[in-house]
Amino acid sequence: MPYYRCPACGLLSHSVAAYSTPGVCANCSAPLPDDAKLDVVSDEGPVVSRSLAAGLAAPAEARQVVSELPLGAPARERLALVVSELVTNSLRHAGLAAGDPIGLEISRNNGHVRVAVHDGGLGFSPSARATVPESGGFGLAIIAGVSREWGADLAPDGFTVWCAVDVL
Repeated sequence: MPYYRCPACGLLSHSVAAYSTPGVCANCSAPLPDDAKLDVVSDEGPVVSRSLAAGLAAPAEARQVVSELPLGAPARERLALVVSELVTNSLRHAGLAAGDPIGLEISRNNGHVRVAVHDGGLGFSPSARATVPESGGFGLAIIAGVSREWGADLAPDGFTVWCAVDVL
């Protein structure tokens, strides 16, 4: 059953033909365009867990993974931007050799999608990197702007940068 957010009054409703007119807001009778349709994200565990080979094709491969997710186009576009930035940061800053693994995990929970990118690098201090971007490097500022929250974790096997993006 599809859910819609009315662009006129903001009401969140579902379309049940027996109780409402399809394509029309039950509250204000405004038309509900296709882009008002929302994808409901369940509280499932990992959706995707992939290993990408470090190299020029890795960001495009990560975007391809996102393009196959069962989400609306706006959510997929935000997630494609996020994975592209995070994978590119791994390539630029982790000291990886061609073919080294970059882990990509995408999971969903309670109206948001969590993206985590893991590499074998030594990491950085999130607070220092967020305030002083390198020349041409505004990737983490983009992540902060698109995400509801983000962070980084250092482990014995490498470094993970993660973020949560709202999809409702």
